[in-house]
Parts: sequence; structure tokens; C-alpha cells
Amino acid sequence: MRLDKDAMIEKMQEIINKVPPKYYADILYDKISSINIQQSISGENLSVIPRIDGFVFRIFDGSIFHEISDSNLFNLEERVLKLQSNIEYNPIIEFISYPKHSIDKEFSMKNDFTLISLEEKHKKIMDLHLSIRKIDQHVINPVITYKDSMLERIFINNEGSLLRQKIPRTYLEIKPIVSIDNKTDYDTCSVGSEGGFEIFEQINNELLEKLVKSSIELTTAPHPPSGKIPVILDPTIAGNIAHAVFGHSLQGDQILRGRSIWEKFYLKQVASEIVNISDSPIEEGAYGSYLFDDEGVMCKKTPLIEKGVITNYLHSRVTASILKMENNLFGNGRRQDYLHPVYPRNSNTFVEPGDYSKEEMIHEMEYGVLVSQSDFGMEDPIGGGIQTNSRSGFLIENGEISTRVKSIALSGNALDLLMSIDAVSKGPISRVSFNSRKGREDIVPVSFGGVFVRAQNIFISPG
Repeated sequence: MRLDKDAMIEKMQEIINKVPPKYYADILYDKISSINIQQSISGENLSVIPRIDGFVFRIFDGSIFHEISDSNLFNLEERVLKLQSNIEYNPIIEFISYPKHSIDKEFSMKNDFTLISLEEKHKKIMDLHLSIRKIDQHVINPVITYKDSMLERIFINNEGSLLRQKIPRTYLEIKPIVSIDNKTDYDTCSVGSEGGFEIFEQINNELLEKLVKSSIELTTAPHPPSGKIPVILDPTIAGNIAHAVFGHSLQGDQILRGRSIWEKFYLKQVASEIVNISDSPIEEGAYGSYLFDDEGVMCKKTPLIEKGVITNYLHSRVTASILKMENNLFGNGRRQDYLHPVYPRNSNTFVEPGDYSKEEMIHEMEYGVLVSQSDFGMEDPIGGGIQTNSRSGFLIENGEISTRVKSIALSGNALDLLMSIDAVSKGPISRVSFNSRKGREDIVPVSFGGVFVRAQNIFISPG
């Protein structure tokens, strides 16, 4: 039997009220629906999840959380009563209390994707696919990926909080694969947002023609030089480093496990004074945004690096409690769904704007490489190393952009790179959206990005 929203909240509250006051406890209701369409010349891949929903109850016994998940609230109630009779209070960790809050918000969409049929969505993507093929005869396979999802979460705890949020998200990626003289390559464009079908308004003919032209250029572009060469990192590369090197390594569970080189640098200088890196779930319209996390903590912006100094970690309530950082709860306790655990996670991680223009950065360089279009990145939380690749870039010679290059690999020591940053560009902030894993599972929507960054101490080579 499915309950309506008000009846469900009433029943959740009833279960919470039965928890003895010496324990902390909460219940999260999780519901998601999604559509994933990928179109290429080989056909269409389609995934439709009309609805997945369920509940997860947690109770903290003074040292650990005990969790029960169930798709049926009445089954959950029976199991909760049994659980409570089998646990004992063991006050080893002083669990940080959190003020009660109440909120009920549904994010609006300019063009509601729930009112658009699957056939209409497919037609929109197919029209885009055909338009790209017509731009140039060398386009052999435009690959278009579209995703939309609707997430609803209701949270109740015995501290008095009652929270609800309903968040629509959309994602669109375009890869016009081209081939010239048996050389195949592509450039890529991806956009994601907290919003609706209006995401297609970000795509126009000028952008598509530029994307195809760039893909064609990459088929004949040479590889970059190798060595320690000054670089300008575009927002996708700078943001990837901020996300992977800092965002992942400053998660509270990594600190507790002794798996972060940055623990010994807490409140110390790790970058030049012009570097500021933040993680923020409250960036309007960003793919990784939300109002409260899955532990009922209201979201705030987390300054990770301020004027080159590490100032905060990303916490769940348990990691903040163990490390006695009661002032570091900014809403980063996240779970993939009601069947997965809570971990400290990134949301929208980015390099904050500085004072330079991109043109000033280039003009001041005698020789270097502008690295663009992040392809992938790997973190080295213990060693502090960097390994990230980009699809393309440009040589800079005598203060001007010159030759297009492709497949650039960046490697080296993160501390050396960050301390060598001597210019950070003005805004606006640009972001890349994707679904981030913790290990092989526990997928949550995030974004990374920022602005252009110039650095002197990094190795580059063909990727």
C-alpha cells in the first residue's frame, strides 16, 4: 500500500517518536525516476526507470550507526522495533547535535521534462543527431547522450527536523566523431543542470559548427611537447584537479583512514596565496546542487582552500563528530540511494575567480601550453600525485596562441603545482557535470570547474 505524502510523513514521525531519547535516529525517504537516451549511427540505447523508492532508518548507539532499508514503511516499522531491542547504548563518540530545520521545496523547470513524452525526447535528440551530420561530410558518427532524473527526498529525525526537496536534473553530451584519411577523433561538449528540458537552449548551430570544426582539427593536430613546461589550465582541467586531488582527499572518511596526504597540511599553506578552492551544494542551477544532505544538514559553501591554506574538510556527521569539528558541517553527507551508505562527498567543486584575464595570462608567456577539455583524472590521496588527461590544447609562443595540439597528459606533484600557480583568471565560473563514484559504486551527481589557472611546475607529455 502506497501512502500519500502527508500520511507517509505522519508514519515516519510516528516511528521516530518511538526511539528512546538517549539515541539519535533519523529516517530518509528516497524516490527517483530517470530516463537515459544515447543516439549514434549504430542505433539507440534507452534506459527508463519509472520509479525506485524506499526508506532507510538509522540509529546511533554512541559508537556506530545501525541501518535498516526497506521499500515498505510498515515493514520498516516492524524491523525498527526489533532492532531497538537488540542494541545497547555505548557512548564512545560524542555525537554532534544539529539544530532542527523545516523546509519543503520543489525546484521548478522552465520546460518540465515530465510533461514531454519519450517519443518527443527521442525526436529532439534525433533531430540534433541529423543536424550535426549535415554540418560536414567528415562527421561519421555524432554520439548524443541525454539524461533526465527527478529526485525526491524526505528527511525526519528526533532532533525535530522535517525536510523535503524535489530536484530535477538534466544532462546532455555531444561527441561528433569525425574521420579524415583514416584518422578518427572528436571534441566534446557536455552540459548539466538542476533544471528541465530547457537544457537544449544551451545548444545552437554556432556551437555545433564550432564543435565539428574542432573535432576535424584534432584529427591532424600534433601531440604536445614533453617536459616541465609552463601551462594554462582551462576550467575543466583546473576543476578536475580541484575535485579529484582536493575534493576526494579532503573527505572526512579519508582523513580518518589515514589516506590523505593533506591531513598533515591542515590549516597550512599548500598553494600560492591567490588560490581559493570551494565546494558548494548551493550553486544555483548546478548539477551537483541540493538544499540539504542525506543526514538533514542544511547546505552551505565549504571553503577548502583560502588564500592557499587548507581550511576545511568535507564531513558526514560521524566524521565531524570523531574529529570534533562541530563547525564543519556544511551538508556533504550523501548516499546514492536508500540502499547505499552515507559518505562525505563532493557536490560542486571549483577554483574561485582571481584578477587576471585569460588574454593577460597568455600575453605574459614566452612559451607554454594551454591545456583544455579534461578527459579524465586520477587522484593519489596518499602520495599527492597528479595524473590527468585532456583532449586538446594549444601551444603558446611569444605571448600568442599558435599550434593546436591533442591528447595532453599532466603529471607531477600536486603541492609543487599548486605552489607554482602565479595567475588565476576572472569569472564567470564554468562547470563540467557528471556522476561521480566512490570506489565502484555510490554514484552521486556532481560538477567541477572554475576559471583559468596558470602554473609553472607540472610535467606534460602526449596522452
